[in-house]
Amino acid sequence: MPDLTIEELGTEVRQRLDAVDKQVSDRLSDDKLTDQIRGIFEDLTKDEEFVRKIRFGQGAAERQLVGTKYARYGLSVSDVEWLYDAMTAQRGMPRKGGGVHQGPSDELVRTFEAISAARYMSDVQVREIDQKAIDGLFPRIPLAEFHGNDRELARQGKWELTGAYQRAIRAMDTQTSGEGQQLIGAQYVHDLWEAPRKLGRVFNLIDTFEMTDPTAYLPVEVDIPEMLFVAENTASNSAEYTTVETGSQRVQVDAKKFVIHQMWSGEMEEDSIIPFVPFLRRQAALSIAHYSDSLALNGDNTNAATGNINLDDADPADTKHYLAFDGIRHAALVDNTGNAVDVAGAITLAQLNNLRGLMVDYTRLVDWGHPTDPDDLVYLSDPATADKIAMLDEYLTVDKYGPQATVFNGEAGRISGHRHISTIAMSKTEADGKVSTTGANNIKGQVAAFNRRGFKAGWRRRVMFETERLPARDQTRFVYSLRLGFGRFTPTGAASGIEAAAVAYDISL
Repeated sequence: MPDLTIEELGTEVRQRLDAVDKQVSDRLSDDKLTDQIRGIFEDLTKDEEFVRKIRFGQGAAERQLVGTKYARYGLSVSDVEWLYDAMTAQRGMPRKGGGVHQGPSDELVRTFEAISAARYMSDVQVREIDQKAIDGLFPRIPLAEFHGNDRELARQGKWELTGAYQRAIRAMDTQTSGEGQQLIGAQYVHDLWEAPRKLGRVFNLIDTFEMTDPTAYLPVEVDIPEMLFVAENTASNSAEYTTVETGSQRVQVDAKKFVIHQMWSGEMEEDSIIPFVPFLRRQAALSIAHYSDSLALNGDNTNAATGNINLDDADPADTKHYLAFDGIRHAALVDNTGNAVDVAGAITLAQLNNLRGLMVDYTRLVDWGHPTDPDDLVYLSDPATADKIAMLDEYLTVDKYGPQATVFNGEAGRISGHRHISTIAMSKTEADGKVSTTGANNIKGQVAAFNRRGFKAGWRRRVMFETERLPARDQTRFVYSLRLGFGRFTPTGAASGIEAAAVAYDISL
């Protein structure tokens, strides 16, 4: 390379920099840069995890809270809606020291209107919706479902005179808050409805459907048609091939009502309750999630002095949630006892695997215990039993899954490739697998294996929140209510035919 003077070297450097600048400018023109950025964002919007994080981040609605006292206390859109509904119920109620409550403050009203798309529906409108659903249901109910005088009335098409119809109408309890209205489509109602999905460990594993009627019938495939070996038909008058039938059955799902009833003592003023709103909503969500789990797992409608799997030697209170319908544990411990195993000692991997073998319907060629999708079969156990299972050498813990694994709420590990979930909704029991009224007797562990496809949950009424001021008591009533149903698939029509669940009990801890 020949010697260069300082001037010549400077000129060459400038020329090279100018060439690089021109090359970059050509590559990144405004149009090209816009296209590249648009392409990047289009790719990101297809990434479900990225979209989920953005959606639950600081959204447009939350930004409208900035600068308000609600933002300073960390309230979300759902919190503001909850507070607005509670304060609306206070309007017109007597106050200590004279006068009446004015309802939500101007700031709360403006904030609510700016961030919420919620609307109020009168109790009359809600009742009309339920009435229409019931009127549309009864003509479709088979006569065999009616008994005594109700059957003759149903035969004549006089559904409204049957006792079943009258009971359904009375069940439409739509008593509402102080304004005689319900807040419809509110974000906080949606959050409470989603609580079992987000916070639950059992209920969120089960498919759900919207119940358009108080009673729903789900079709169930009983068996598959047999494929026959036949000869070729060559004559014009050949006999028809033998026909085969495909068995079917149906499962009835009835909507049952549940409530959480709380009292708030003293004067409920907007400024005083603001700090407690997130806590109150969180506790309600946790309650709905836990009891939804318990309903699916522990349901037993045996309301007697003995025999209920949740209270074996006492008569449960009529308001106990588990009395609504029979659940997963009941399917093996009571309905199909051939699917229940008395371990009478320490749990082993062989015993856990044996539960899968019990869940096979050889008559109808349905293998609930060895599904094509391993995630369809789930093991559930109480926390103490889960800790014992975790000590088995063959147990695959979550930390060994690898970075691509999807983990369910409460998942502790895998048993022979299937998820194992620890849940406090399952209690320790006495030796027969049922819970004793004497706590000291409940020292045994339990494991339930179930196929998620064998059960369905139905929503008839999503969570509704109501408030009412009781001035004579100086209290405010909070009521959360919902209606849901639970169905268990059986090919025979009888609970004894359920094969989608198995239980190991009497496990030493």
